[in-house]
Amino acid sequence: MMTLPEELQQSFEEQLSRYREERQMPVLSHMEIRAILQNTRESVLEVLEVRFEAVPPELIEAINQMKDTSVLKQLHKQAITIGSITQFQQLLSQDEAETSEE
Repeated sequence: MMTLPEELQQSFEEQLSRYREERQMPVLSHMEIRAILQNTRESVLEVLEVRFEAVPPELIEAINQMKDTSVLKQLHKQAITIGSITQFQQLLSQDEAETSEE
């Protein structure tokens, strides 16, 4: 085993530290994932309630069964701009049909 000159040792340790920091990925607990998912569902439903007042129970149930946050985020955006609750239900039905085909 050999020792590095102090400058090289310090440079090596800094690079190693940077490498470790870059490779670290945040780890979310199961509870955090569930909370994010639930918050995203609630956001979709809140927009629908504000825009259209009454949200059919079957639509609420369908949204509460969703487990993909990326799909829910997309639905949230669409809930903001869609013309009616009926159009949103049709959109959701199309998404469910496409998902079941895969």
